[in-house]
Amino acid sequence: MPVTLLNWIVPSTILLCGTGFIAIRFLGFATSRWGYALCSLALGYTLMLFEVDRFSPFKQIVEDGFILLSIIWACRLLNDRLKLKSSLLFDIALMVSSTVMITISLVVFKSVRLETLFVQTCCAIALWRASLPFSRLARTKADRLLAVVFLLFAMLMTFQCLLYLAAPQTSDAVGAWRASVGGNLVQYTGLVGCVTLAFSVMVATTWDAIEKYRRHANTDPLTNLLNRRGLDALLLSSRGRQFRSEPTAVILADIDDFKAINDRFGHPFGDTVIVRFGALLKVHAGPHGCVVRLGGEEFGVLLPDVPLDDAIAVADMMRRIFEAERWSQNGITGQFTASFGVTLVKDRESVAAAIERADHLLYDAKRAGRNRVVGQPGLSLDTEDDRQAFAEESARHHVPPRRAANENAR
Repeated sequence: MPVTLLNWIVPSTILLCGTGFIAIRFLGFATSRWGYALCSLALGYTLMLFEVDRFSPFKQIVEDGFILLSIIWACRLLNDRLKLKSSLLFDIALMVSSTVMITISLVVFKSVRLETLFVQTCCAIALWRASLPFSRLARTKADRLLAVVFLLFAMLMTFQCLLYLAAPQTSDAVGAWRASVGGNLVQYTGLVGCVTLAFSVMVATTWDAIEKYRRHANTDPLTNLLNRRGLDALLLSSRGRQFRSEPTAVILADIDDFKAINDRFGHPFGDTVIVRFGALLKVHAGPHGCVVRLGGEEFGVLLPDVPLDDAIAVADMMRRIFEAERWSQNGITGQFTASFGVTLVKDRESVAAAIERADHLLYDAKRAGRNRVVGQPGLSLDTEDDRQAFAEESARHHVPPRRAANENAR
């Protein structure tokens, strides 16, 4: 059967998508490996159009090998997004099995239909093996889109295998299978699948880039905590709803005499102190809390569903742990402290308003001599007697499960 211009549209379109992905990597998109996988697929479809009988089954093994290789390659790229392990041994075994089955189909049974069936089966196995675990772990919009696309590919390949299993045998003439319904299905399924994959990868890559820039804009580069803009974005999101209702505790913390730390130890060491102080706050805020670097050496902590006395206890624990730490730089030893202001988000009050009140309490702690916790409506833990009395009073109250878990962890 003669090869028409329409037949060349399939590999040409796939090659165009592949080279396009390789080219746009120069614009900063991480798409080149997807492009190589598509180029491998295009090469397999191109070899399929060169219909010669004397190189059988070597020609079919090579062309089918490129097609299966491109599927395996795409599956590995999918797994790489979530750092899922891809078994090289399994992929090699799949390639070897495909080669053996192709040889048996063409040499023993002389059936191109069986050859296609076996290759499609190997492709379906590779797709199911990659898409099922990936879809269970997909969380971002980009990952969910790719999970849906790969699951659809896996279902389509499985359905085609069932069709080829029941399809009648075609003539032995060169090109007869390509011109049949089954052969056309192979070609145009590849074309539609390639265009769908290219579109999905482009959309997913764009979403990845948007998320990356949003994360950079909302994250403090030194501590990897949220910045003020990130806090605003969080409070507008569905996750931020938990911080907009009572009782949400707001803790503001500021490292005391930070300028003196920089002057005595140097700015790089000052950055180290900020990073470690932020990490300390994050650990004791717990998995449901939110820690924000508000600027310089000032941090904010949001604790949802935490009463005021428990929030003050958490802040005082942060203060004591930071005070107990010893620092050494160039033979100089230092001991640093921090001050804290603690309040609650009132009913129908914005978090910003609560942060402003906590800021006033923080400055009350500074004016009272630093290295202390001041809580709304003015409770100050500035002496050992105050802290002991507060600890005894807190012990008489119910301790929430989250706080108990944090204390057990300590």
